[in-house]
Amino acid sequence: MDQSLCTFKTLANIMDSYNLSINLQEKLEKLGGQDWSALAEAASQHGVSPRFYQTVKALAKKEPFPADLYSRLKKTYLQNAARNTIFLARATKLLQDFNANNIDTIALKGIYLAENINRTIAERYFCDIDLLVKRADLPKAIAIAKECDFKPSTYFDPADQDIDIKHVPPMFNHEGLPLEIHWTLLEEDEPFNIDTTELWQRAIPAKVAGVDVLALSPEDFAAHLCLHFTYQHHLSLGLKGLLDITDVLRHFQDQFDWDRFLSIVNSWQCQRVAWLTLTLVREYSTVSIPDEVITVLQPVGIETWVIEQARIQIIEDNSTRARVTPDLAKFSEANSFFSKLRIGLSRVFLPRRVIARLYNLRPNSPKILKGYFLRVKDLSRGYGNRVWNPERQSLQWKNVVAQEQERMKLRAWMGGER
Repeated sequence: MDQSLCTFKTLANIMDSYNLSINLQEKLEKLGGQDWSALAEAASQHGVSPRFYQTVKALAKKEPFPADLYSRLKKTYLQNAARNTIFLARATKLLQDFNANNIDTIALKGIYLAENINRTIAERYFCDIDLLVKRADLPKAIAIAKECDFKPSTYFDPADQDIDIKHVPPMFNHEGLPLEIHWTLLEEDEPFNIDTTELWQRAIPAKVAGVDVLALSPEDFAAHLCLHFTYQHHLSLGLKGLLDITDVLRHFQDQFDWDRFLSIVNSWQCQRVAWLTLTLVREYSTVSIPDEVITVLQPVGIETWVIEQARIQIIEDNSTRARVTPDLAKFSEANSFFSKLRIGLSRVFLPRRVIARLYNLRPNSPKILKGYFLRVKDLSRGYGNRVWNPERQSLQWKNVVAQEQERMKLRAWMGGER
């Protein structure tokens, strides 16, 4: 852990500073080939290889850097440049058609960052086209997306009173590029309170893919990224998520209204999330955050385990997260057969609308029963051996379960639990 933390801190310092300090320059001069390889591996783990290459490119004339590694990073960077260019090209027609049909659109996350905040469109890898529209415009937006070659991946009815999702299930075009059309920023059953009407009132003009759109206000954007990175993704985005926040704060530093940010965070009731995120930003970057902001946000009686656990989670290998879910962790630790049975049944008998989305069925059709059968089959295939085979209950497995329990504990704390 100590070596991973050291590598993470060095990588964060390199990637954060556009103008490298003398102390950092001196540190970089002492790095050998294995050190640079470790940094490149960490960059790949955290999804920031293109940005690492961009930074290394500026250092290549001054620092000793392995030529073969430089070549591989350059290839990754160019591939991402091509991929993001295609994303933006496909977004152009979609956004133009939204405008033509009077659909107000807020560009979210990567597709906005690429052209408005990042230094190049290749700097950040983004997974999909994220757009926010008003819920009343969802049917029209989905219809237009279909006309632009984006097909639904599964069942969705805009009229459903869904509380467990925040966007239309991903839509894909013939190239496999995903589109997510949001109507809110957070699932409606989470312990926060985001008023989307106020988001639209504070939205600012922007241009994406050559089209006039809207963007979240700097303060809303920062608050959203805090929730997205620290709470929704359990810090699993690592350095990529952290850099998004530092980039936004640095880009808008001359106009960022910290009083408005605090007001937004208070109205969303996510003070703990904001405090924890900004504390990490301060620790791993040079971006300026006023002391009084941290003081106002800091929870009463904060315990040291919160920061310690956040540090662990932000640098840990995400491959372990894929091996166990929160429910599987609860199941593994349940003391009685009936407790295990209750957890198992709760994962099988999901609401009809959820089963419908999982298996592309209509919730009111008799075929929904097939969905529950498939659910049992999928759970048995995916988790049966881990749950019932005693040989699987190794010390390594117990450690993975314990890690997931710590993630659950920290997430519950961020949501207001003590």
